Amino acid sequence: MLTGEQIIEAVKNGQIVIEPFDVNNVNPNSYNLTIGDKLIAYTDDILDCKNKNNFKIIPIPDDGYILSPNVIYLAATREYTENETYVPQISGRSSIGRIGLTVHSSAGLGAIGFKGTWTLQLTCIVPTKIYKGMQIGQIYFFPLIGDNNIKYRGYYNNRKEVKTSEQYRDFED
Repeated sequence: MLTGEQIIEAVKNGQIVIEPFDVNNVNPNSYNLTIGDKLIAYTDDILDCKNKNNFKIIPIPDDGYILSPNVIYLAATREYTENETYVPQISGRSSIGRIGLTVHSSAGLGAIGFKGTWTLQLTCIVPTKIYKGMQIGQIYFFPLIGDNNIKYRGYYNNRKEVKTSEQYRDFED
């Protein structure tokens, strides 16, 4: 995994793009990600993997938004990232986990070639107030061992906003 100094160097030389980039968000071996200004919550009582599910967009006010337990909220990072060299992985910050907020329970491993903001899956144990722009997660970068000519070209590439599940597309002919 890259050290904080290596992340800074990779950003400087263009191997990794993080926009906006703030050197104060660099940790010993990760970079802190912040939450954007809106959430998505599904409105269907039953989520169906074979069909597109309905949702609502929830703006996060300046004075914060209270998440409810047992609801899946989707949020995008403010940071847009891309790289063609390292395997990115994201996770929640430990300080967020200590208040019972789960930031990313699955799909934290990114792919070489991914370009975009990261969609986070937020759930909480008790009502939890969040704020746009708060540090919520962190991204790590791992070097590859061996050659890889396969780059990510999936449904979620080149997104700059929160994105709902595209699972239903796997069932299309």
